[in-house]
Amino acid sequence: MYKKNNELNMVSLFIKFIQSSTTGRRTCVSGKKITAGSIEQYKIVLKLLQEFEATSVITIRILLINRSSLRALQIEKSYWKRFFRNFSTFLYKTKKCYDQYVASVFKVIKSFFNYLNDEKCLPVGQFHKQFRLPSNKYSPIVLTPQQLKFLITDKLFYNALPKNLQRTADIFIFGCTVGLRYADLMRLRKNDIVQMDVAFMIKLHTQKTGTEVAIPLPMYAVAKVEKYKRKAGKNVLPRLSGTNLNLQVKQLIEKAGWTYPLPKIRHRQGIAVEIKTIKGCSYRFCDHITTHTMRRTAITTLLMMGVSETMVRRISGHAAGSKEFYKYVAVVQDLLNAKVKNAFDRLVDDTF
Repeated sequence: MYKKNNELNMVSLFIKFIQSSTTGRRTCVSGKKITAGSIEQYKIVLKLLQEFEATSVITIRILLINRSSLRALQIEKSYWKRFFRNFSTFLYKTKKCYDQYVASVFKVIKSFFNYLNDEKCLPVGQFHKQFRLPSNKYSPIVLTPQQLKFLITDKLFYNALPKNLQRTADIFIFGCTVGLRYADLMRLRKNDIVQMDVAFMIKLHTQKTGTEVAIPLPMYAVAKVEKYKRKAGKNVLPRLSGTNLNLQVKQLIEKAGWTYPLPKIRHRQGIAVEIKTIKGCSYRFCDHITTHTMRRTAITTLLMMGVSETMVRRISGHAAGSKEFYKYVAVVQDLLNAKVKNAFDRLVDDTF
């Protein structure tokens, strides 16, 4: 029905999409260069498309539909519906992916089609808009203000830790206070901390978004800076790899005694699935803690302590209306709801 010169190979175009993003010809809407992390995601999606073609023994084609008839458009719409259904099945059944990961894959594919339409001006249609992404039901794991206070103030616990975990505790407490992403935290330089009268403040542009943030430092965080003033060189804190710190923060939280069961739940096609450890056990609270817990804890702590969403976003660097930011708001709301319910339960309790 269609001429061969109207058909383009999706994988070949996707490779060009990655090349354009890598060289800087394709940028973010703001004009900022695509990050290395995003490009790595694109490469993963490319491998998935190539594997899907190999297992399905097909070649995914993209049709140029300029001046196509209504029947041709309907056929093309059906083609991309089948692709979405079959590729989703491949991700779920063959690759055993969960909803959160499948949503991230199709988000990249949507960006690819937007690139073809908007930047390459290819008449490939808007069929990608019918790709319905699975809803993300993941709730961030954070420390409560009481747990964070314990790590900050309990000197007996801190002094009983081995030296490497004392260093981990210092980094973790500082990260839970300032709310920077781990990459920004590790590259934080001494000249990023400025003194204004008697107060200290972090001022820098974040690596991921280029947003300028200004973060006031409490005295306990300033004390951590002073502790490593001579040891960390140009940096504020000792530099540890994400892998090492991820292992050590779990050990730190385990030593704090926060080992209560907290199953790790992910969703596959809307159905909750519990993920077990290598030993086949359910996850504990301490097992969930990672370097990103620091940022999540800082944001939720500020919100729970009554700081306005607008002010917290200025510190965290989130844009107004950010879906990621409102995950933290939702967590805080859940905790507030529980406290309100507890208050009303006490109201009608005979022991009140």
